[in-house]
Amino acid sequence: MIRRFYAVLVVLAVSSAHAWAETREQRFQRVDQNGDGVISYEEHAAADEAEFAKIDANGDGALPVQEYADWLTKENPAAKPVSLSIARCFYKVVDANGDAKVSREEWRTYNDRVFKWLAGDDGRMTLEESKQTPPPEVIPRPVCH
Repeated sequence: MIRRFYAVLVVLAVSSAHAWAETREQRFQRVDQNGDGVISYEEHAAADEAEFAKIDANGDGALPVQEYADWLTKENPAAKPVSLSIARCFYKVVDANGDAKVSREEWRTYNDRVFKWLAGDDGRMTLEESKQTPPPEVIPRPVCH
């Protein structure tokens, strides 16, 4: 039960697209390349592509569930016992075609949807906007075991 609860908390952290080794503020500052206090779509897209490349250990343009789970463990070694479960749960939302691999396009589509909701009409996300939790119609809440 405690593991399952921990897994749910970790999934929420992952699904909000925040790296584990960084605080929300640190990630925001890293992505805000020009330091103007907002993240433009271009800054978001560049960071999104860099993160995908970092996770894609073999460089084949696809993230099988195990490759993503291995990255989760690398980012947070304490997650090793639950990393595969977390990855499988996250893939229920991101893996649009259900092939147990996330393509660059699936990764981009998911993260763009979240960014666009957070950034709002002006297309520029502030730190405060980044702290919001998108509703289930933006990020579905899968039932994971």
